[in-house]
Amino acid sequence: MWGIGKLSVNDDIIIYQDELESSPRPKPPRRYVKWLKRLAIVAVVIGAAVAAYLVFNLSKVSVNPFGFGKLKGESDGRVNIMMLGVGDPGHAGEKLSDTNIILSVDTRNHTVAMIGIPRDLRVDIPDYGESKINNAYAQGGLKVAKQTYEDSFGVPIHYYVKANFTGLKDVVDAVGGVEVDNKQNLYDPEYPCDKNQYRSCGFRLAAGRQKLDGNTALKYVRCRKGTCGNDFGRAERQQQVMQAIRDKATSAGTLANPVALGKLVGAAGKNIETDLSINNLMRLRELTDGLDQSRITNVVFNLDPDGFLISSNNSSDLVPASGDFDDIQLFVKSIFTMGPIWAEHSRVVIENGTTTTGLAGKLQDQLKTKGYPLGLETITNALKRDYTTTQIIDYSGGKKPKTVDYLKHQLKVEPTTPEALGLPASAIKPGDVVVILGSDYAATVSGSSSTGSSSTGSGSSSTR
Repeated sequence: MWGIGKLSVNDDIIIYQDELESSPRPKPPRRYVKWLKRLAIVAVVIGAAVAAYLVFNLSKVSVNPFGFGKLKGESDGRVNIMMLGVGDPGHAGEKLSDTNIILSVDTRNHTVAMIGIPRDLRVDIPDYGESKINNAYAQGGLKVAKQTYEDSFGVPIHYYVKANFTGLKDVVDAVGGVEVDNKQNLYDPEYPCDKNQYRSCGFRLAAGRQKLDGNTALKYVRCRKGTCGNDFGRAERQQQVMQAIRDKATSAGTLANPVALGKLVGAAGKNIETDLSINNLMRLRELTDGLDQSRITNVVFNLDPDGFLISSNNSSDLVPASGDFDDIQLFVKSIFTMGPIWAEHSRVVIENGTTTTGLAGKLQDQLKTKGYPLGLETITNALKRDYTTTQIIDYSGGKKPKTVDYLKHQLKVEPTTPEALGLPASAIKPGDVVVILGSDYAATVSGSSSTGSSSTGSGSSSTR
């Protein structure tokens, strides 16, 4: 399995790995199991593999008995971890990163965001020029990959985690498999064979709730042809499996089973590389204690019409829709506010309900400077131009709560509904959320001017 060695938490608590698998199994010291449980709970933040990796190396790392200290970035309120998944040694493209994720921890509000980055995104790699982001580690190693992430996404990278494919397979098997909700029938006719990566054997998985072993989980997160949805579908499934591992690794069945924990240790110890120390991980556990799914934001940059990326010259390469990384950087910096809003994909319509020129455009610009997701809003003129107070009308039936709440706080206006306004059920739905700006908003905007018009028509674009 993983051979004989020792895991040491302190001088008086030592348990040998081979003893974990012997029969009958001696009951491990309570304090040792308690430490293993705490470390497994760290999987809520960065996946079971890293926690296990550090348990594997406890004999090499000293734990500060007087506290775990602050993490890099904690004083600024945010810790960013670069997570890379690469191939196994000897496999085709072994150094290319198929998995590219920025995991961010909001240390003040105790929330987590996972930002999935497609491997075909073109970026500038320091000292190597423009290329796909999955080449950053392959060309320059972790130092260059870290700098590439910082330059491209505008946030500091404080720590890194790198894992290979075997690590994922072994970790999933170590926890007894994971369950996922597969959204659609998957078929990748070009998926390589298990024993010959240069031949295609294909991969199929039916839609619905599925329990995956390690080998199937790896195929699930790597397939990208056929109905697998290219890089974007793969990025979503990667985050899905990471959360499934987290759930299984922190379940009562795993935490109460020293043998299962021991297998997790062995699986990760051979396949994970990170600069997070044991003290770092224990501090992360403190910061994310009690974390549940409602406090985890999952975002994948994709080619949605309201997304941040477009294809480059009909190739597989992806580039920013706006022509540069400014909008992407602003979004990443504001991920804890804007991530949940972006995930709702709300259609927001901003209407100018006054005769003040350019009012809707000014609100659009205001939202953009705060990192509001690009392309989710449209601007126009209201049919009436004599609104004295601003309205936020929720046409979604309560299905877009994050968007409505954000606009409420930005405009300091209580939302309403079509029903409350007496609109018939047959009324045309202009968007999920409609903002009609009144003269109260115009009074707060400097540099605006009245057209002097009292038109009740839709108006020209210049008055928006």
